[in-house]
Amino acid sequence: ITYEKAESICEDFNEKWNLWEIVGFLQNFGIGVESAQTIYKKLGENTIDEIKKNPYILEEIGVKVDFSQIDKMALSIGFEKNSLKRIGSGIIHALKLASYNGHSCVLQSNLINFVTGLLGVSQEDVQNGIKDLASKEKINIENRENVITLEGKTEIQIQTWIFLNIFYKAELNIARKIKSLQEANNIKKIKNIDNIIKEVSDITPSDKQKQALKMCNDNNVVIITGGPGTGKTTIIKTIINMYKRIGKKTVLCAPTGRAAKRMTEATGEEAKTLHRLLEIGKINDDNPNPDLNVSPIDADIVIIDEMSMVDLFLMSYLLNGLFKGTKLVMVGDVD
Repeated sequence: ITYEKAESICEDFNEKWNLWEIVGFLQNFGIGVESAQTIYKKLGENTIDEIKKNPYILEEIGVKVDFSQIDKMALSIGFEKNSLKRIGSGIIHALKLASYNGHSCVLQSNLINFVTGLLGVSQEDVQNGIKDLASKEKINIENRENVITLEGKTEIQIQTWIFLNIFYKAELNIARKIKSLQEANNIKKIKNIDNIIKEVSDITPSDKQKQALKMCNDNNVVIITGGPGTGKTTIIKTIINMYKRIGKKTVLCAPTGRAAKRMTEATGEEAKTLHRLLEIGKINDDNPNPDLNVSPIDADIVIIDEMSMVDLFLMSYLLNGLFKGTKLVMVGDVD
């Protein structure tokens, strides 16, 4: 064989040898071949050294390995039970678990109780872990006033909430963007709104539907809710026709392909998925990027259907794509 072919065979052998060394190492801790291959792709040739230095890196890189397996590995190779790396990883794991149930933050007291049980450490150890993660900007701590009434007396309690940094950044961005949109000049307001509604409506709108249409005219950010058969589609079609009448562009979107297709069929206008509209690929649910660049949306009015299916990061990306002065109409079921 040629020298180049021999060199290629050697490189291939070395790569596979490294992989099988890693597979053998990880199998000692109950981690299978498929997961080992994924870990190798992310950490490269120094996988074993990286894991020995900090097994909890497997939690950070979003590999589908159970936390208990990672923790067992760390303890078996000499990590102290109350080491900050172990406690910090346990805290981040707990916050991720909460996020899978739709929570972007957790009460500090609940978090401490969960992590002490998970790791078998003291509350003081977990509090130290929280301080350490906050100093490294991996989590955010927010104090909020909570009004409670006990035996006829009203009190204000201060509650402490803990966020993963990426969730905090996304929530903060959403709040700021919505505030900015709502406070912008309502440059697309229709002056003779009652006449326009009459002219463009296929049917005579109910009082509630008229109220929703006027809210869209009077505000830059609007939420429209209602169960099936309450007339949400009629409102959407009327909004499209209202703004067409004054030469404004409406863009329709939904979080899923099926919802976008239904929206297109119901309105007769093209609706896109949010991913297609923003020109973004699949979002990594384990490690979402709050600073992802999106395509600016060329629209005067953006209407989103099935809003309850839009998650925190997708909402943040959408708002990043809107220009100040764009109207945003969010439609969905009340629950």
